[in-house]
Amino acid sequence: MIPALDRILIVDKPEGMTSHDVVATVRRRLPRKTRVGHTGTLDPFATGVLPVVIGKATRLSQFLTAGRKRYRATVAFGAATDSGDRMGAVIETASPDVLRMLDEPRLAHALATFVGMQAQVPPAYSAKKVDGERAYVLARRGDVVDLPPVEVTAHALSLVGWDAGSHVALLDLDVSAGYYVRSLARDLGARLGVPAHLAALQRTGSGSWSIADAHSLAEVVQASPEAFLKLCEPMSAALGTWPALTLDDGQVQWVLAGRAVALTPGQTATLVDVPAERVRLLDEAGALVALAPPSPPGSSLHADIVLR
Repeated sequence: MIPALDRILIVDKPEGMTSHDVVATVRRRLPRKTRVGHTGTLDPFATGVLPVVIGKATRLSQFLTAGRKRYRATVAFGAATDSGDRMGAVIETASPDVLRMLDEPRLAHALATFVGMQAQVPPAYSAKKVDGERAYVLARRGDVVDLPPVEVTAHALSLVGWDAGSHVALLDLDVSAGYYVRSLARDLGARLGVPAHLAALQRTGSGSWSIADAHSLAEVVQASPEAFLKLCEPMSAALGTWPALTLDDGQVQWVLAGRAVALTPGQTATLVDVPAERVRLLDEAGALVALAPPSPPGSSLHADIVLR
């Protein structure tokens, strides 16, 4: 039996499973009542990096979910679907003459216009709520779904492949949380005057983790308790772009007691002009103890998320 854990497991989600299915599979490997969650939904047809948080690591979910994501997307031009991906029904097609006008330079130029902050309309088949109901439930029922645009950011968009014969583009994306790649495929096609949909999607990175860090679900299911533990990342591996303070044993005890911690001059100096929303508090062994909002120089830190 695998003991109680407070860790993060990076799973390479297979096609055909929901993110909830992956969480349920991991949960079955753990003691009853262990809290398990994920940090960013992937559609069933999508694959790739899905961080699964276990035990007290679930307290990090809100921050990990809000982190940047990276994708490898396959966009097929010539047909649009009601869901925005290959799983949906075709609602529009392009004539051969229109498709012949599409070439790599035009595509690259149009793609570049989507870099930066954008107001993006989510797909009708999404988990967004309309009057308390999921948009995809309304769409499947045949209702008209009118979702407001959401501000998202594409930090980088690259055209890494173009097949002129099949009119299929391969894109790499580095985007903010909440970004819909299906919406990009739809909007890119509209800007080019050619209907398009998302034919395949792989999440290649989430926060500091990449596909190279991810483990297959088969590996997770078949691992011995000792091997399962080695597959997992410690909580200290998360949120690595945030500043960290190493506390002495006395300071750790104050944090665990829910009290504000007075900092040494050296510790205070590391927090000058900190842009992050939280500071990671580590013990002398490097384990993550808590998260705390930054405080003005000369003041103490009070942890608002304790992880022990």
